[in-house]
Order: sequence, then C-alpha cells, then structure tokens
Amino acid sequence: MRRGVLRRGVLRRDAGRVGFSLLEILLALAILGGSLAVLSSIAVTGAGASSEASDLAVARMLCESKMNELLLDSEVVPLAVPQIPVEPDSLPDSAGLAKFQYAVEVQQGNLQGLLTIRVTVSTEELNANDEPAVQYSLVRWMVDPALGLEQLEREAEAEALAEAEAAAAAADAGGEEPL
Repeated sequence: MRRGVLRRGVLRRDAGRVGFSLLEILLALAILGGSLAVLSSIAVTGAGASSEASDLAVARMLCESKMNELLLDSEVVPLAVPQIPVEPDSLPDSAGLAKFQYAVEVQQGNLQGLLTIRVTVSTEELNANDEPAVQYSLVRWMVDPALGLEQLEREAEAEALAEAEAAAAAADAGGEEPL
C-alpha cells in the first residue's frame, strides 16, 4: 500500500493523516516556553511590588505613630535624633516584614515661634544604591513650646478668674447681687 501520492514531482501524505509533525511540536514548545518566561517575569515583578507596597504601608503607620507621640510631648526641643530601630512589638503583624528604623529632626521653622518636625521611617535593608529600600517621611509644624504661649494663656485665664472672684466678693460685701 502506498502512503503517499506522487503529484507533480512532490510526494504528499494522505489527507487523513493522524498526529503532529516533530517541527510542529518543537514550535509549540518554543512558544509555550517563551510565554512561561514572560509570565514568570511578570509574577516576580508583581511579588516585589507587593512586598514593597506592604513595607511602605507599615512604614507610613509607624511614621504617623511616632509623629503623634512627638506631638503629644510638650517638651519638644530643636534637636536631631539619630536612627533608632523600631521594636518588633510595635509593628502591626510583623511576620515576614522588613526591620524598620526611625529618625526625628526638629528644627526652627521659617517663621519665628514655629518648629518643623520631620519623622522619617525607613527599612534597615539597603537597595543597590546603598539607600533604604523603603522610606517614608512626615513633616509637621507646631508652635514652639519654649515661647511659653500656653503659660501666658493660663496666666491670663487665672487673672480673669481672680478678677471675677474679686468682683463677686465685692458685690457680696456691698449687699448687691453679681451681674
């Protein structure tokens, strides 16, 4: 039985052939391999971006927390605090996250009587440029507590209260009702 038919000098297979040729299989495998390489590259990039976004979110929360601690402290003085490691207990769900450190800078503001407070939280891990892999900073301005404005307000309130009490005492002594 003849497997092929000679037509115009070319040997052709029967039209009802079964299976793929070796060339077709190799071409399909090459396309599949290229597609898998591109998809794995995309997955690695996505995983790295996800990790960086997670670390940045944690750095933001830590930075806000440290800033709030400073703003609650009434004895803020213009002074720089060097890098301090963040305790793992203060990290939200710290399993598998990077180690963080923070620094505080307190400087005189552009206007007299204002302080500029900068809190920077960064990872201890460095990237290829010897910079922190993730870094987040917050800047706030506050009235300089050294000016004593709060003390002046308290003194003014105490003086007003003393005047009101004196007026009430004078009205009681004179037999009149205070207005």
